[in-house]
Amino acid sequence: MKQVYTIFLILIISTCCIDNIKQIYSPPIESESALVIKVIDGDTIDILKSGKTERVRLVGIDTPEPYSKNNEKKWNGLPDSHLRRWGVNAFNYTHERVYRKEVNISYDAIQGQKDEFGRTLAYIYINDKNINLELVQNGYARVYTEKKSDLYLKLIEAETKAKINKVGLWNYSFQDN
Repeated sequence: MKQVYTIFLILIISTCCIDNIKQIYSPPIESESALVIKVIDGDTIDILKSGKTERVRLVGIDTPEPYSKNNEKKWNGLPDSHLRRWGVNAFNYTHERVYRKEVNISYDAIQGQKDEFGRTLAYIYINDKNINLELVQNGYARVYTEKKSDLYLKLIEAETKAKINKVGLWNYSFQDN
């Protein structure tokens, strides 16, 4: 009986903690409408909002660089040549999903609205689908672990599933190298 009580107590306490974590890392609610006018790479776009152009960095994620050297350590040791190919794939995916489309953008409460380069940090939504999350789920991006974000835990879960299932850039055999 003592074991049942202990398990029940642990479940109640963990449920309370999970609710607090979900509240901290819950998806942003407020959003603004914008038109995507250019795709720079897999995780960077230009938008037109209120008659002004803004450079937007998709918050919480990182796609491989298509035309410059990638830090292989951040990519679990995947080789740069593989990452560059997937950088092009990530660009193509983002371009197909958002270019010349009306999107909703929302900001991250943890990272704020701007990065150190003056770019807007945002989540991009089309028809209530989070493009940042899609990029991770489909193996085009990794979670940007250098800084936490509102959707950090959800993104980590998506990346873990992509790695386990060898989706996208995670479908690589080191034996081939």
